[in-house]
Amino acid sequence: MQSSSVSNLPRELTQIVAGNIDGRTANIRYRQKEFHRLQNSILENLNEFKEAIADDSGHTPEEVQTEVTLALKEIHTHYASLNVARSLEVEYRIANGKDNRDQKRGAGIVYVIPSQHTLFYSVIAALSAALAAGNSFVLELPKTTLRVSSLLRSILPKALDRDTFAIVETRPDDDFLRSTFVLSQQSEPEELRTVAIVDRTANLDDAAVDLVISRFSFNGRSPYSPDVILVNDFCAQSFIDLLIKRAPSYLGRGLQQAKKVPKKGSDASLLERIASEEDCQVIVSGTGWAVAKVQDRNSLLLKSKIDERLLLIHQVSSLDDAINFCNSMGTLNATYTFAAPAAAKYVSESIDAGLAWVNHVPYDMLVGPALPLNSALSEETRYAPDFFQVSRGQILHKSPNTTLARSLLKSAGKPKIEVSLWQFMGPLPSMQQRPGHKIGFFEQGFLTGGSLILTSLIAMGAVAGYHVWKMH
Repeated sequence: MQSSSVSNLPRELTQIVAGNIDGRTANIRYRQKEFHRLQNSILENLNEFKEAIADDSGHTPEEVQTEVTLALKEIHTHYASLNVARSLEVEYRIANGKDNRDQKRGAGIVYVIPSQHTLFYSVIAALSAALAAGNSFVLELPKTTLRVSSLLRSILPKALDRDTFAIVETRPDDDFLRSTFVLSQQSEPEELRTVAIVDRTANLDDAAVDLVISRFSFNGRSPYSPDVILVNDFCAQSFIDLLIKRAPSYLGRGLQQAKKVPKKGSDASLLERIASEEDCQVIVSGTGWAVAKVQDRNSLLLKSKIDERLLLIHQVSSLDDAINFCNSMGTLNATYTFAAPAAAKYVSESIDAGLAWVNHVPYDMLVGPALPLNSALSEETRYAPDFFQVSRGQILHKSPNTTLARSLLKSAGKPKIEVSLWQFMGPLPSMQQRPGHKIGFFEQGFLTGGSLILTSLIAMGAVAGYHVWKMH
């Protein structure tokens, strides 16, 4: 950043810029110390954080415990990724005569606008990944009445190095933001839709359990809660019967212990409007939740991002019908396909979605923000450290292409150039493909149907021939 721009920044951001310039976050021992300070500050105030989460969100004790546990696991996992021996080996590769092609460093200053859904986990997940990657960190937390936000503003700046960590209440100017890695957990794909598909070949009870929990847990506000369930006509009633059984059972366990949170805003919720919607049938409902079947494909309900305890079902005639309906919505945040493996493969590869899970719902993803589109999914943490890193390869040895280009550029004679060219003008190797091709899920269906028809025709022909022969 230019010095004039830095001088206009608030003091806490000026310190961040200076801390980023001195490069202290590149030191792995420094990062380890910051992790210890981060973990200690949370553990010392763990009960306060739990109470604050419950007060702010109205989540059940089990949901609060899940959020806190996953947040602490993020710290543990990212800390464990800091390998001092490997870090030194990578640092001295060039000095030891080796290429350092995969070298990475922190992006610099990471600026995070956190999701309001499970705020505590959302902040810790981003902070621990950015710290492990070797970055300074700025967190945008406007003053609100939320207790979690207040605790984070009070505790984290005291625990962490103020030269590499800061919290701001208002957004800095564009000059500062352009020099940072900005992660907004509130933008796309947070608003993209998540869809579940239940095929006639699915284990319906497993699907019902997973989809009830994913829709109703955390007040139905997770970006990975299914906004609509597309269920095959053939198994629709059986699936609905299971939802009628599973939904009250699940919701009855923890809601009594959850704290009541006042409703924000004066607009009627979808739950309050659902009964008056045309072509919409409430199947089963209770206080603050409902399961409903939407019949009209053009209904606004099927185009809405649902952020409450409302489970919507819409029937489809086939897998292709489900695929076409999903793709008519544009890119989806995620899909859950419950079906036999071959059918699930066909569905998940045919729908444009950021992530596709088959025959299960990843319960951990119900906590925290949605992954940015086109980001790799990490099994252990929400963000992999390299999400907050940039590649800075160091190359000591000439590559084969460098050697080839050098010899061509230095070649004095045309024959040598032509010899090199002719190496790559020959035919490409054979594909070595066997005759025919592998029969897929739907090709098998066509062949089976065709063979049945052909068999019937042959049988009918034989019977007709027999009768003609007898008449003679």
